[in-house]
Amino acid sequence: MRTPLVTALTILIIIDALGWALGVLPTLQYALTHGKLPTVAGIRALSGPFEALGINTLIVAGLVFVAVSLLKLLAAYWTWNLRMDGPVLELILLGISAIFWYGFALPFGPIGGLAQIVVMALAWKDFT
Repeated sequence: MRTPLVTALTILIIIDALGWALGVLPTLQYALTHGKLPTVAGIRALSGPFEALGINTLIVAGLVFVAVSLLKLLAAYWTWNLRMDGPVLELILLGISAIFWYGFALPFGPIGGLAQIVVMALAWKDFT
């Protein structure tokens, strides 16, 4: 039986997946078109340690991050269906995402990741 914690975890995973995937794509499209990162309110989007690798490598890294983020939808589906595969896959993908949060200097990544880990720990016993 699905508990409110499992529902909350599934929603957090979906928000994380779609938020990063859909949020990063326009920035990558701008970078591909203009050969530089966009600046919004004086802040250059996705500018972090990965920026030193060059714009083309940054775009490829961004596309990998989008793919990792979209894989979280599979984790959400499995979580919703109470399969242990969901939380396990999400933990793996959060670990991989942490590399991109650092590389692109994304300050909200760790906050969302921590929230998912806390809810996951509370709901762990609900999975088969």
